[in-house]
Amino acid sequence: MVWLETLSNALTSLRAYRLRTALTLLSVAIGVFAIVLAGTANEALDRSVMRALEMMGENTFSISRRPAIIIGGEEWRRIMKRPPIDYRQAAAFKREMSQHVPWVGAWGEHYGERIRAGNRLTDPDVSVSFMDPECFAILQWRVAVGRVLTSEDVALVRPVAVLGADVAEELFGSDSSAIGQEVRIQGYPFTVVGVLQPRGKVLGQSLDNFVVLPLPWWLRFKGQWTSLDLLVQVPMNREPLEVMDEAIAILRRLRGLKPWEPNNFELITRESAQAQFASFSRYIGFFGMAAGGIALLAAGVGVMNIMLVAVRERTREIGIRKAVGARRRWILQQFLVEALAVTLIGGLIGVLLGFAAGAGLGSLLGLPLSVPWQWVTISVVLCAAVGVGFGSYPAWKAATLNPVDALRYE
Repeated sequence: MVWLETLSNALTSLRAYRLRTALTLLSVAIGVFAIVLAGTANEALDRSVMRALEMMGENTFSISRRPAIIIGGEEWRRIMKRPPIDYRQAAAFKREMSQHVPWVGAWGEHYGERIRAGNRLTDPDVSVSFMDPECFAILQWRVAVGRVLTSEDVALVRPVAVLGADVAEELFGSDSSAIGQEVRIQGYPFTVVGVLQPRGKVLGQSLDNFVVLPLPWWLRFKGQWTSLDLLVQVPMNREPLEVMDEAIAILRRLRGLKPWEPNNFELITRESAQAQFASFSRYIGFFGMAAGGIALLAAGVGVMNIMLVAVRERTREIGIRKAVGARRRWILQQFLVEALAVTLIGGLIGVLLGFAAGAGLGSLLGLPLSVPWQWVTISVVLCAAVGVGFGSYPAWKAATLNPVDALRYE
């Protein structure tokens, strides 16, 4: 009952100073909002990226000129000086690596293309992928209707295309009606031979807004100066590291690297891509924690100020309470509860705002919403620490007032 009475008195006191209390609540809420929003974004991004990596296929790795994630302009400039993996290197790698594994292929992408079918035209955001037939098996892409590309399509450089589900829907209204139809890309006609099953979205971007063409068309669209990626699937009876070493050795020789020179390409596995993204997502977490910490520090100063003002304005009340027998620890307890109440209420508001903003961001980008309970716990602990830490001095000052001097205070 004593604690309930203390809390009731604290809330009554806070209501008496509405403006100062509101400003302090706002400072605390902003700090907690930044922390919870960063945590919600981190959780959603992690789940979304894990889903995308799962689509890469089991026991699969890729080789690219650059890593999956590049942080910093200096690293970007260094990596972009690397020579591209050109069509000739890709063909030679595939020929040699096929002696070690059953599935190996090359692919490249071209972004921002319009696809035309009759009078219909897509937005200029369609990705055009150029692939070997083996890539469909490695990436575990499945067709909804029709067929995937074949080795004959590649060997004869046939003008055929496999559509993603979104492109087929936008141009023809359904998957089945797209088969046999003609689409035009940069003026070149291609016959649709298949439509892939939908795969959803990652980070708000559709995974079905693309067209697949036979790999040799890469030279017509992109030229020899751009870089291809290589895909390899490790058979179940082989050790992944052993196959990776074989792939590295073959590509180093094809690219003319000396034994002492470092690799000028990146080998990317599901685990390495996840680790790279984890290092990137930590920046988001650190930024959220830093922004929230600064806001909470400012809120702590506000808590101390409002409590010092409260002590000064209630000096006579404190003197009366001490005169009738109130103990020092009761006074200390009351003011600490007031400071703790204002920070925890502000923290609750910040948590709710963070959840609301996270839900809005997830809805906008198509990210799965998750509750970052560990970040919420950190926020609550920080709020309590701010309340106790910055409220301790005003509470101690109130508790140590001389009752005679306090009664004389005007």
